[in-house]
This record gives sequence, C-alpha cells and structure tokens, in this order.
Amino acid sequence: MDADTLHERTLRPRTLGRNLRDAVADLFSQEFSFSTGHLTALLGGCLFAPSLLTFWFINGLLDFSTAVALGTVASAAGLQIRLLAYLLLVPTFLLLRIGVHLAHPEHRKQVLAGSCPRTDVLSLDWFSVGILATGLPLSLQALGPWITMNVVLLAGVLLVPQFVTGRAAVASKVAAIVVGPALFFYVKYGTVVPGLPEPRAVLGPVATVTLSDGTTALLMKLANSLLVGPLLVAGFAVLMNYLLTHPEVRDIPVVQHSLPNRDSVRVVGLSAALGTVFYLLVVAGASGALVVVP
Repeated sequence: MDADTLHERTLRPRTLGRNLRDAVADLFSQEFSFSTGHLTALLGGCLFAPSLLTFWFINGLLDFSTAVALGTVASAAGLQIRLLAYLLLVPTFLLLRIGVHLAHPEHRKQVLAGSCPRTDVLSLDWFSVGILATGLPLSLQALGPWITMNVVLLAGVLLVPQFVTGRAAVASKVAAIVVGPALFFYVKYGTVVPGLPEPRAVLGPVATVTLSDGTTALLMKLANSLLVGPLLVAGFAVLMNYLLTHPEVRDIPVVQHSLPNRDSVRVVGLSAALGTVFYLLVVAGASGALVVVP
C-alpha cells in the first residue's frame, strides 16, 4: 500500500464496512499486483497488466496446452471439468485466504481495522497445481518419453556442469533444455509423423517402455482420491519447487527470468494439497462421484 493511499484512509471516517472493504483491497493488492519482470512483461505485461488476468489467461493457456500435449487430459469431459475448476480457482483461493485470516485472532483484528495481514501461508501458483497434476498418471503410462527426457536433463543440467565450467557448462544446460523436451515429443509422437524414423530404431527399447493399464488405473485412482491424492500432489509440488529453483537451473540464461522464487515446503505442500481437495470437490459436484479411499 503506498503512502498516498494510507493517508487517504486516515482521513476517511472509519466504519466496519469501510474497514472490511479496505482489507479486501489489501488482499487483492497482495495477490494481484501489476506484473513486472522480463518474461512477464513480454508475455503479459502489455495486454494483461494486472496479474489476475495474466494468471487466468497466460498461465491457463500454458498449463492447458502443456497438459493436452503431455496427455494428462484424456477426454473432452475431463478438459471441461478442469476448465470449470480453473474458472473457480481464484475466487475459491481468495475466500480460503479470507477464512484463514478471520480464523486467526491477531489477523482478524487487523482485518476489522481495515488492513489485510501480510502472510505466506498459501500460494495461488501452487494451489492451482492439483487441477492438472491429478491427470499426470495418464501421461506417465507412456514412460519411455519421460525416461528419455529426464536422462538428458539430468546429464546436461546437473552432471556435465560438475566437470566443466564457464561457457561449456552453460552450453550443456541450454542444450539439455532444448534437446530433452524435443526428444520427449519425438518419442511420444514420432510414430505418427510422416518421414521421421521409428523412435525405437533410434533410441532402442527405452522408447517403448510403458506402464500397464492396471498400474495406470491404480495411479489415477490414488491421485484422484480425497485421502491420498492431496498428499501425492503436495509431494510432487515440493519436488518441482526444489528442481525449478535449484542453483544449477536458475543460472541458465533466459530460463532464469521465467522461474519462480523458492517457496517454503510448508507453503508449497499446504497450497498444493488444498488445491487438490478443491479440484476433487469440483469433480464431485460436476459428476456426482467422489473417491475418498482408493
């Protein structure tokens, strides 16, 4: 909150309604400040300056296009439910944060006095993870592309830079970031693209490694159950938070400007778990089915 706004508030008559309105305004300013930064300005800063629109549009577009490409959305109905959950995501998150503040005695005093407490209890980015991570077992059934990509990333980003320095280390990381995903899509879709050699002929048996239908169904049931799913997604989110903010990743040119700051395990785990519960309840409301115990 800037000094002018604070001064203006001190001049206005203080009522409970005005205090609550000011507290809500503070809450919005914490979650949806105007976008700044290199890639943010490039991707969304001009057309979608408020971070709320950037999150809903840019993040949504990237998340769902990636999910479709990876195969984590198996049907049109599944995509529709996830889109519904994405539309309800921000209002639900804000209500949840308001509830957290009102339940806390000291925070409640600040809210009733007209300001929203600064806290890192929840993160909107990690709260949204459950919407798409619950479908990840569908993509993991074709395990070959994941093995190929992660071997390249592990070698190029983490192992090779241990033995070389300077430009060679940077070149290794950049090459891994480019080659790894390229190999993923080649192994996954190479058989249906005319003119490309058979992935198995180029990469060997690893290209055709798959999980059985029974294993995939079990993983889907676990990830989409109210008892186990939030724990699995929270663990996945904590792992991604660690990997995406690892020093070896953060110093890659260009990539470093698109990576988040490392959040605490408590914030990441709690946000991802609650986001998963939210998504499963949306599914239950839309389909009438809710798996509690896998």
